[in-house]
Amino acid sequence: MASPAPTPNGRQSRPWLWAGALVVTAISAGAVAAILGPLRDPDLYWHIRLGNELLDGISIYDAGRDWSFAPVQYTWVSTQWIVEILFAWLNDLAGFSGLIAYRTVTTILTLLTLGLVIFRNTRVWAAVVVFPLPAATLFIFAQERPQQVSFIMLPLVGYWWLQATRDAKAPRWWLLLIISAVWANCHGLWVLLPIVLGLALVGRLMDHGRKDPALKPLVLGVFASVVGGCITPVGPLNLLAPIRFAGTTAHIKEWDPTNFIFPASYGLSAMLLLLVIAWARGRVRPARSEILLVAVMAIMAAAASRNLCPAVLVLAPVLAWRLSVAFAGPRSRPLPEGLAPVVKPATFVVGLVGLVLAAGAVALSVPLPVGTQPVSLVKQIAASEGENRVLNSYNAGGLVLWFARPEVSKSFVQVGIDGRADRYGAAYIDDYLAMQRGKPGWEATVARLNPNVALLANEDALVPLLQSRGWQVIGREAEYVLMTPNGVQR
Repeated sequence: MASPAPTPNGRQSRPWLWAGALVVTAISAGAVAAILGPLRDPDLYWHIRLGNELLDGISIYDAGRDWSFAPVQYTWVSTQWIVEILFAWLNDLAGFSGLIAYRTVTTILTLLTLGLVIFRNTRVWAAVVVFPLPAATLFIFAQERPQQVSFIMLPLVGYWWLQATRDAKAPRWWLLLIISAVWANCHGLWVLLPIVLGLALVGRLMDHGRKDPALKPLVLGVFASVVGGCITPVGPLNLLAPIRFAGTTAHIKEWDPTNFIFPASYGLSAMLLLLVIAWARGRVRPARSEILLVAVMAIMAAAASRNLCPAVLVLAPVLAWRLSVAFAGPRSRPLPEGLAPVVKPATFVVGLVGLVLAAGAVALSVPLPVGTQPVSLVKQIAASEGENRVLNSYNAGGLVLWFARPEVSKSFVQVGIDGRADRYGAAYIDDYLAMQRGKPGWEATVARLNPNVALLANEDALVPLLQSRGWQVIGREAEYVLMTPNGVQR
């Protein structure tokens, strides 16, 4: 990069390190406390069921095949199977509380990774200023999802970019191969590893030219991370998964372009503002590689709101370093004599208290409070004999698949749709949601699907339309209605 990093040497060069660690630990404890509560992700349930099928010995190519009656060719294969098996194991071990524990532990690990990278070779005050921004964003996005694994890794990816562009250091290619191979079987954001390393490669080429000796290890790193990402059940097709999935997300709210008025975007907005101020204030102009990374992350975050958290986690170590360089002042003053002996043990005490309280809150949690989801309606479907083809709202699919799974159901229950958007394809999702919203052609879609029971949200326009065709409401719960043709009881 254009200017050398501050590299403190010795313990005395960073007298405020433990004071900063104390502040960050307190913020982390607050963030972890804030995410405790009921289950958040409606897709969790089908992830658990898929993990159970894999543990039961069903091939990954057949798992989930018979869940839906959608007239769509089945070509879907999970590439998140490692986390789905973990979900199933945690559920067997501790029920849904095990999944709340997963959300809590992965959030703690993300905060730990974040703290480790932003304090490294930066001013303590800069790390303390930066840390709350990604922590607040993480609080909003933390769920029982495979993406939590990606959140743990992304601060490291940002730090590796920083090392590559600032210090001409790249991780060993074999390490990247292993990491990307494991990560690619946990969550799709593994693609940010080769992308960010590729941006470092392009950035060094822009900053230092083709004779830069750091280019070769970066080329090897990018290649190794791409190869590792292909070591999945779908092989090299995994490289196309983000493109294929993006084509099915037009109706999924979290994939809408980011509205920067809403609180979820405030962390990124503040980070971009601080970067611009640091660039303007700094004694040395920012390198083109840095501008390139920030621009790409900003565009990625603006394209879809779910990309906000990945973007801030990647940018956090970059911002902490840039602030340290731009506002490098005189050597830090020593800690006050009365504070120095207590700040380190206080950090451990606050951290320990936070962990104990988090563990207690997880143990006492109510993962699925009564009346918040239509569980009783789904169990009513499961209690009826025969075959049940459920015309369900999009977000209710996972709930039906879990609470009416074969192990607890008297009937063979299938859904019209669930959270596996790439299993159904854009055309089917368009038709299905148009039917749910009562758009012209809804009758033809209902006739084609031929359901014998419906679980829909009260607000769905399809509810009164079905009633006009003789369907009757036989149950209500948590803003959902259970309907059957002619009021047949299920």
